[in-house]
Amino acid sequence: MSLVKDYLGPADSGHWFADARWLDALLRFESALAQAQADCGLVPRPAAEAIARACAQAPLTCEGVVEQARASGALGLAVVRPLQQWLQAHAPEGLPWLHWGATTQDAVDTAQALLTQQALQALLAELGGLQSALQALARTHAATPMLARSLLQPAQITSFGFKCAQSAAAVGRSIEQFERLATAALCVQLGGAVGNGAVLGSHRAEVEQALARRLGLSACGRSWHTQRDDWMRLAMEAAVCGGSLAKLAKDWSLMAQYEVGEVSEAPRGSTSSAMPHKRNPVHLMQAVAQAQAVPPLAALLLGCMAQAHERALGEWQAEVAHWPDLWRHVHGAAAALRQAAQSLQVHPQRMLGHVRGLHGLVFSEACVHAMAPWTGKPEALAAVELLAPQALEQGRELRLLLAEWAAPRLDAAALQALQDALARACEPARAVQASHDACLALLAAPQIHANAHSHA
Repeated sequence: MSLVKDYLGPADSGHWFADARWLDALLRFESALAQAQADCGLVPRPAAEAIARACAQAPLTCEGVVEQARASGALGLAVVRPLQQWLQAHAPEGLPWLHWGATTQDAVDTAQALLTQQALQALLAELGGLQSALQALARTHAATPMLARSLLQPAQITSFGFKCAQSAAAVGRSIEQFERLATAALCVQLGGAVGNGAVLGSHRAEVEQALARRLGLSACGRSWHTQRDDWMRLAMEAAVCGGSLAKLAKDWSLMAQYEVGEVSEAPRGSTSSAMPHKRNPVHLMQAVAQAQAVPPLAALLLGCMAQAHERALGEWQAEVAHWPDLWRHVHGAAAALRQAAQSLQVHPQRMLGHVRGLHGLVFSEACVHAMAPWTGKPEALAAVELLAPQALEQGRELRLLLAEWAAPRLDAAALQALQDALARACEPARAVQASHDACLALLAAPQIHANAHSHA
């Protein structure tokens, strides 16, 4: 446990790559490899069973493995040696077949794939929960008007539901990409010393498939010791997902500022040691903090792809060391936002108040189009540009100032028609209609990832 890290994420965040799970995954590889080779008739079944017993009973400790790996530079070798010692003492018939046809990177990459599979399942569960919560907010607030903001400035009218539907769709796209990429990325590694499977020879593909079946991973039919493209695409989708989560966290954080007050997190008791009145958005803070680490981690992992020749000197080892951090941070951000979304308090009156506080400026484009049939578009545009600052300064509605500007230029009937057109153009319910329709269209889009929670 880390005092300064773990409070930023859920209790289970990152435990998929805990030391005990690493050891278990490495031992699963060695046991399953021997059993797969026995399935293919290459290793005597008693020898494979002896190796399985060694993996279950050999006294491995994290401290001992680290000490040996520090000396040898090979994590997989630090696991194999205690197994060799156990077999020598208890079941020597298995000794010649332990780790047969494999190299240490085969063990580590396959173990990492097993752990990543579990991490991905947990992330998909959080993303599915977040998407469902966002969709519920979108349905409830499809026609709830609020300011759309461009370059942080008031722009036009959108709906809070449309914003939620857009974020739900982004989460859904990541779910779909994860499902598509996982099959190619979550593969067993069985290349042998230099990736050509020389020891297993013509039996390599058969053993690889048998090993994949036993471990519940894919068989890609090749070694990927220093060709990390499919593996890295999965990581980069995690980074892209982290970016989508960061965008949502930023939007809601800005909307949760007291001066804005459009959303707030559910009350949770005291969140400040000095100011008891404060309601800090804790989940949003956690999401922002977790997402902050994702871009540099993605860059670091991409930098690890330049691996020399058939086996890397340092780059692969760095990748293995930092790979878990990416998944921990993205999962932490997703979990925090899922909790925020499931209990988010939305304040439609504050949203509408910000719209009305601009005295119609957010309808400026609509006003230009409304006036154009009577004044021409250039004149209408010039009038809006002239009078918009006055609307704010005087606290008067822009449509009234525009009508006064047009009065000397139009007869009574035309002026009345213009006033009616301006009134329609400045109705929030009318202005939000496009966002309402776009929101419903996003919600109605096919969901091809319905089984995301059960991804294996």
